[in-house]
Amino acid sequence: MKNIKNLLVSRSMKIAGFVALFLGTIVITPASTLGSHQPKCPDEFLK
Repeated sequence: MKNIKNLLVSRSMKIAGFVALFLGTIVITPASTLGSHQPKCPDEFLK
């Protein structure tokens, strides 16, 4: 019974990690694509 519990916990953690990485790439990719466009900074702020 203990081995079955450990196996189930191990597999659920692997699945949770995979889902977290997959969702992270879905969120980060559009954010970095939109973030690459930067508005022009006025010269007053550069001095």
